[in-house]
Amino acid sequence: MGKSSKVFIALLIFSVAILTFIGSTTYRQIIQLGESSEMVARTLDLENEINTLFSQYTAMQSMAYETNLRKTPLAEGYLDNQKDSIANTFERLTELTSASPINQQNLQKVKVIQTELYDLLPKITYSPDNLSIESSLVNDFSKRMKELRKVKMMMLNEEELLLKKHKETYESNAFLTPLMSLLLGIFALCIFLIAFWRLNNERKETQRTQNFLESILETSKNVISYFEPVRDQSGKIIDFNMAYHHKNIKDVLEKSTRPRDTELLSKAFPQHFENGVFEHFVTCIEKDENQNFEKQYDFGDKRFWYDTTTTKLNKGILITSRDTTAEKIALDNLSISKKLLEKRNLELMENRAFLGNILKSISNVVMHLKSVRDDKGAIIDFELLFVNDAINNVTGDIPVEIKHKKASEIFPTIFKNKVFENLVACIEKGEQVDYETHFEKDGTTKWFQATARKLNDGVTVTTRDITEEKSKSERLQFLNDQLSVQNSIFKDAEGVADIGSYVWYLDTGEALISDNFYRILGHEPDSFKVTFKGYRDFVHPDDLEAYDRLGSETTEKGSSNVHSYRIIAKDGKVKHLSLNGRSTQRMGRPVSLGVVQDVTQNILAEQELRNKNEALERSNAELQSFNRVASHDLQEPMRKIQLFVSRISEAEQDRLSEKGKIYFEKVSKAANRMQTLIKYLLAYSRLNKTKDEFKKVSLNDIANEVLADLEERINETGVQINVNQLPRINAIPFQMDQLLNNLISNAIKYRSTSEPAKILIDCKKIPRNKIREDFDKKSKNYYKLSVTDNGIGFDNAHAEKIFGLFERLHQRDEYSGTGIGLAICKKIAENHDGYIGATSELGKGTTFRVYLPA
Repeated sequence: MGKSSKVFIALLIFSVAILTFIGSTTYRQIIQLGESSEMVARTLDLENEINTLFSQYTAMQSMAYETNLRKTPLAEGYLDNQKDSIANTFERLTELTSASPINQQNLQKVKVIQTELYDLLPKITYSPDNLSIESSLVNDFSKRMKELRKVKMMMLNEEELLLKKHKETYESNAFLTPLMSLLLGIFALCIFLIAFWRLNNERKETQRTQNFLESILETSKNVISYFEPVRDQSGKIIDFNMAYHHKNIKDVLEKSTRPRDTELLSKAFPQHFENGVFEHFVTCIEKDENQNFEKQYDFGDKRFWYDTTTTKLNKGILITSRDTTAEKIALDNLSISKKLLEKRNLELMENRAFLGNILKSISNVVMHLKSVRDDKGAIIDFELLFVNDAINNVTGDIPVEIKHKKASEIFPTIFKNKVFENLVACIEKGEQVDYETHFEKDGTTKWFQATARKLNDGVTVTTRDITEEKSKSERLQFLNDQLSVQNSIFKDAEGVADIGSYVWYLDTGEALISDNFYRILGHEPDSFKVTFKGYRDFVHPDDLEAYDRLGSETTEKGSSNVHSYRIIAKDGKVKHLSLNGRSTQRMGRPVSLGVVQDVTQNILAEQELRNKNEALERSNAELQSFNRVASHDLQEPMRKIQLFVSRISEAEQDRLSEKGKIYFEKVSKAANRMQTLIKYLLAYSRLNKTKDEFKKVSLNDIANEVLADLEERINETGVQINVNQLPRINAIPFQMDQLLNNLISNAIKYRSTSEPAKILIDCKKIPRNKIREDFDKKSKNYYKLSVTDNGIGFDNAHAEKIFGLFERLHQRDEYSGTGIGLAICKKIAENHDGYIGATSELGKGTTFRVYLPA
């Protein structure tokens, strides 16, 4: 009894120990089973968060390209909201991967790529300032998305490895616990009551864990299923039994048309046996390799894509499928958008090239100006961002050199001619503004029609040269005004000019004549009816033949060579009429329209003019005779006088008294002066203008030759002469030589005696509208040749007088001269269709200005 008690006690103690061991082992297995369940739940939660994170990246990419396709900017705050959502998901992933160093590293890679995506995203997103997207940026963005997908697969594979590891641990624990329970069950019966409470609690905990796992599965957006293989007699897998799937499978079943009362895969989803999914399931079981694939499914008239991951679990496979339809559509749209974007970029480049060619080929000036504002937002200037090559023809500027310059620097006149106000109004009101403006260059005014259109905070201006149109319009307006004036004063003008007008109907001979025509005939207006035959009674008898020829030729040919005849007026006076007519059609009838003028006074004046011309020809002949006399008959005696005065002075110098010497000196000077006067008179009379004598000559060369001729005199007087660059002109060479010689000699003669004498010779090209002197300006531009000295000067009141023949402002004993030199200069200037003038002030020098056609 005692021994049995001891054995029982020993057995009891052994049983308690065994039960304690079994209990502790079972407890440990249950704890590990709970941890495995938590790890599975964490893995599913992690996978869900990973898919959510990468879906957000894909959505941002799709939205960016969608904005460029639709040309609409992103909704305000969209990117910031997306970034906040991604940050929250990233924070949850960081917590879920805290036990996985590898996935922690993968998350850091994601973070780096995410930063690069955030930098690239604004550059491929449509905005008013980002109209053109470079394809390289889109490629970089796509490359980063591919890197993200690689990291995603690495993270999912790592989680699958962890899940597999937990599964092995779970299977190991699940295997040992039933075995030990079977072997030691008899012992468990003995302590059932003791262990029941413990086991019941553990059961409840397990139930809570399972409920937690179920809740996770219920909230997951993925389709999670468990399939068990169906084998034939040879052990080959021929189908799968859908052992488990959670509620999300209903979404798929709603899309399919499978029978609802079957659990076989072949019946529920026959597409799996056509698109290779079945082979992936078989490979997963037979090779114990995880499978990941994305397949397309057609349910009804819609198409779906699912990303599926399979893992072998016990005898079957655990299948997790995620609906990637939205992502696939987004990627397809992205691909389409990319191609469309590339196509549009290519079109844009072609359009830019085409637009560039247009802007280079057109004559209109096109420019874009960006507004420059002050601190208060008011426009104070414009910056030139673009201008085409046509600006060179207007201002002479090169587009590249003036780009990004201020309008105030390039076109300062726009602030004076209201162009600036028009541009500001265009931007502020947002309306097209049309205006006219003008630009002056080299004395020429050009008019432009300008159109300004607002673009962003700037204005695009297109200008068209309307100078010719403006000129024609002004000319037309002028002609209209003239016509109006002529119509209003025509009748008075006829009386003043002794003109009459007529309309002669060639088919009947009837005629209508103006009031003044009646008066020319000596009758009151409308006092009788005029016909060609009746008018013949007024024609002078000697001119009847010409009048009849006028009628026949005009009737037959429409014109006649008879343009004048005489009439006998009512008062018996003979009048000469000049006729000018032309034939035309008037209301379907042939008529001759014309005017007649009483040219009786002109005829008489012409006769008188012919008489005067004959007298002038006789006078010219006498002048030419005088020139010959002056050239030979006058100069020869003067040369002899000078010769004999010189000989007597040499031979009899010592015998002459002092008074005789003075007389001989005066005779010599008088003879020399007389010869010089004759020489200048001949030079003046021979100055004329012949086109054949005009040549291209260099005023620089002529000035140098004149200075060389006057070198001795210049050295004697010590005059400093400066000659600036002089042009080449069309002129008579020897006359230009005379002109410069006379002007320089004149400046030397009347040099200053109180200070060093200086002479400046200069020349400038100026437009005729800048010349204040009054003369017939036939040329558009003139060379202003000036000779300026600091000599004694003269009273400016005599500025016109000095150019007359024999005009002198000083006595001969003060300054020698003939008084012809400046008259010669004047005639030379007139021969060249130019002008000469002088400006002076006593004691302050003189400036001679010669205007010669350029």
